[in-house]
Amino acid sequence: MKNLNVLMIILLFYSCDEKKTGTPPTSPPLNIQNELVIIFDRNNRNTIIASFRNDFTKDFYFVRENFDPPFDDPNLNIKVFHGIDHQNKLISRKELERMNVWFDSEMDYMDWFSLSFDKYYIIYQDEYLVKGSLKPEFEFTAYEVNIYTGGIE
Repeated sequence: MKNLNVLMIILLFYSCDEKKTGTPPTSPPLNIQNELVIIFDRNNRNTIIASFRNDFTKDFYFVRENFDPPFDDPNLNIKVFHGIDHQNKLISRKELERMNVWFDSEMDYMDWFSLSFDKYYIIYQDEYLVKGSLKPEFEFTAYEVNIYTGGIE
């Protein structure tokens, strides 16, 4: 009887083990890399900028509300935060071409949601589109940011 109980426990344990099919786990729908750069439109009509110390070069955050359909819900928001402990770095156009670049004008709320709580870099859209920015040696200032999403019930 004791052997039967041990056998039942082993069988139960084995049957509850995670199924291994030999295929890798499914990846998120977005191709996220460590060097993701977002071209961010800080002049978007739904974007508010603020700073903790009125020094917008060292710390700032953006809040964006009311996204285009199907998420045009005034209760959904994103926050893009750059603090004094975050880095700035210069990225040349040539380097940028090798990185994963997203344009926030093409992102919906679910894209932002998939990036929540991680660090990425943003380049301001108005600086990205300046005269001469297509030259390979042109350098952009990229700001390391954390991204948060939220909503109000």
